[in-house]
Amino acid sequence: MSRIWSKLGKVAGALFLYGGGTVSLALLVGIVAGHAAGGVLTFLTIALVLFGLAPASLGGWLLHASSRLEKQAMRERFFQLLQVSQGRVSVLEFAAATRLEPTIARRHLDDWAKEFSATFDVSEEGHIYYLFAIEQLALPETTNLNLLGQAIRQWLQSAV
Repeated sequence: MSRIWSKLGKVAGALFLYGGGTVSLALLVGIVAGHAAGGVLTFLTIALVLFGLAPASLGGWLLHASSRLEKQAMRERFFQLLQVSQGRVSVLEFAAATRLEPTIARRHLDDWAKEFSATFDVSEEGHIYYLFAIEQLALPETTNLNLLGQAIRQWLQSAV
């Protein structure tokens, strides 16, 4: 579910950012090229803020929030995979669980291996497994709804 919200946030954010940026640029060109003064300048400035800068800011925020939500969802899937696999994870298992390309999945696993002091195991077939000591990790018990709630709480805290 958070994957859907992340995608929707990215699409909406890109549209708002692109639209607001385009309107902002057009209004700025109108102000500078038209040598606006007085009431026209006031009207164009208000239009710039309402129809240019505000949507562009909203789009930037949506892109940022969807990116954070996606990272949180990936981390949650990682911890779920650790629980299911008893701390033994391969790159292909993680890539399949997160729908990432193996090179990107390996990068994330390498980062988490450093963070959580994981060790490695090579099977007889030559597959590399990351071994995480799940007893030492505080595995979060979160759901997709909790992730959305966390994102909203973090946004409200940063807005205040």
